Amino acid sequence: MSKKLPNIFKGIVPKNNNQDSSIINNDSTVEKEEIVEEKSINRQIKDIFSSDSFVYKADTIITLNTGEVIKKTIIGKTNSSLITIDDELIDVSSISKIELV
Repeated sequence: MSKKLPNIFKGIVPKNNNQDSSIINNDSTVEKEEIVEEKSINRQIKDIFSSDSFVYKADTIITLNTGEVIKKTIIGKTNSSLITIDDELIDVSSISKIELV
């Protein structure tokens, strides 16, 4: 009492000879690196809050769009502002750069 199992369909993937993945354009590589270096403010803030050194507060240096540099301890974030340990709100749109101390 042996039953024959159905055949399995095996598709063929065509190879495209027009694309060569081993060729890298140096100009496009440089552009991609520059884009990676320029993190958005929201990404910089997210990196601070997700860092291993952040428990409930983070000492930061904040550069504002006006060029002013301030040192603040941040403890949280709302949708549009950072909350400092002194109960100040710093508008995220006014920040040009933020980094951990």
